[in-house]
Amino acid sequence: MARTSRDAIAEIKAKLSMVDLARRYLELRPMGNRLVAPCPFHQETKPSFSVNADEGTYYCFGCQAAGDIFDFYGRMNGMDFRESLEALAEETGVELPKFQKGNDFAPKQVSHKQEMMKMHEIATHHFRQNLQKSDIVRKYVQERQIAPETLERFGIGFSSDSWQALADIFKRSGFDLDIAAECGLLMKSKNGRYYDRFRNRLMFPIRDVNGRTIAFGGRVIPALDDGESAKYLNTNGTPIYKKSQQLFGLDVARRSVTAQKNIMITEGYMDVLTLYQFGYTNAVACLGTSFPEEQVKRITELSKNVELLFDGDNPGREAAFKACGKLLVKGISCKVVLFPPEDDIDSLLKGKGKELFENLRENRTEGLSFCIQTLKKRSPKDAIEWSREFLGQIEMPELFQPMASKLALGLGIDEAELRLGVVEQKKTQNTRMNFQANGQAKTASKKKTMDAEILTVASRYPHRLQFLQEMGADLILESPNAKAYWDKLLQYSEEEILAFLNDSEKTFWVKCRSVPPRDNEEGELQAIAHLIQTKQKKSYVQSVVAAVRESGEDSQKAYLRALYAQGRNNV
Repeated sequence: MARTSRDAIAEIKAKLSMVDLARRYLELRPMGNRLVAPCPFHQETKPSFSVNADEGTYYCFGCQAAGDIFDFYGRMNGMDFRESLEALAEETGVELPKFQKGNDFAPKQVSHKQEMMKMHEIATHHFRQNLQKSDIVRKYVQERQIAPETLERFGIGFSSDSWQALADIFKRSGFDLDIAAECGLLMKSKNGRYYDRFRNRLMFPIRDVNGRTIAFGGRVIPALDDGESAKYLNTNGTPIYKKSQQLFGLDVARRSVTAQKNIMITEGYMDVLTLYQFGYTNAVACLGTSFPEEQVKRITELSKNVELLFDGDNPGREAAFKACGKLLVKGISCKVVLFPPEDDIDSLLKGKGKELFENLRENRTEGLSFCIQTLKKRSPKDAIEWSREFLGQIEMPELFQPMASKLALGLGIDEAELRLGVVEQKKTQNTRMNFQANGQAKTASKKKTMDAEILTVASRYPHRLQFLQEMGADLILESPNAKAYWDKLLQYSEEEILAFLNDSEKTFWVKCRSVPPRDNEEGELQAIAHLIQTKQKKSYVQSVVAAVRESGEDSQKAYLRALYAQGRNNV
């Protein structure tokens, strides 16, 4: 019998438990019959994230995130289901089936991404070979004091001055050159000819958490600089790479970050390499200084303690200021290591030594204090406006008061003046959100209560679907979403169904099966059977009443006799 995706999913789950996977990222502790931790998907301090070892699922009582090992792995690493399946299959040694037309997992899209991944793998190997062949590049690497082990660990390479070297490799290997151009490895001229995008540059592979190259950063080598090229040339956004979601060096640093419960954030590739060589293996680069929300989210998922190591010049300090603001409102503890204006990490460690670097770290500035120092150099009006906007973005209520007080004290302004408008604004927002949520909940409750009750029991006991069908449960479902969910319950087994549910369905499934304990199967089934019978009786009565209103006198008597008989039969 041909191997199916369902077989692979079941085999992976048999080899890797939800508990073991979650422990790579979280400190789980027992609470009753559950394992709990603060949720990695939203900012909090309470252990609302719960792992159900028996079911192989997780559920957050705060943000309602739910799923199995594939959902969890995907959320933590920015992957879709198919990518998570591939990664965990490789890790567990499970063979995936070959995908053909009509497969459940969109084979054309998967094939497209797989081809891009393979081309990046080939390009990484090609660039690494080039580095070994170039005396100029090897001399530059030695001058920059990059150790051979570091080059190997981070996969550093070199793109030669050839316009066709990589393009020819792809062509000989049968790859689609349009796809190579789409993922940023090649460029296409106006006359339709393909050529290598990266030339005469030291190449830094940007890799996902599993060490697979998904993009490149290329740095000009001074001895080969034509004076017209930008110092850095980076891959733009592609189907396999979103700059705002990635961190350079995370594949190397992840284990150290987890072990040390601390992450160092730097500005550039060379900073990460230098820190690594000096024993700081928990460092990553943020691929720019804009610090978008997706990157902040990724960082906060990795650690609640962040150390910012940006350059000592004005742009570096401004970047640190912006980063502090975005991290602090999420409840993240962040500190800023202040470098002398003339130094960066690379020049300081290699030129002045690790002892001075450690002294700077010992005297690092707490994030909010650094923001206050920065604000003092601005006009009072700008400082107050920034502070009010900052306070308005704080997500954890318990942080609002202490931060407001510290800002007011540090800036030398009246706290009441600083808070003016912020509290009222937050109250208005909360009231509006609660009103909308309550209104929506009441409307949904009226329309979907019966659907939810039926589907709850069906989810808790899917092996009794036939019993529910015989009662007419599927015929009573009203909403299209409820009917679609019912069809999935019929189609997929308990072990595989999560792979085919959308996010809201996953949350519903996991929640239904987690609380309360499923130890009263017959009682719950009989209760829902009674509800179904009551619903059917009500529908029958409504139908008869409607018919009576529209019929003549003789027919009305017949309908009323039928209605009376129905009532006696149900006494």
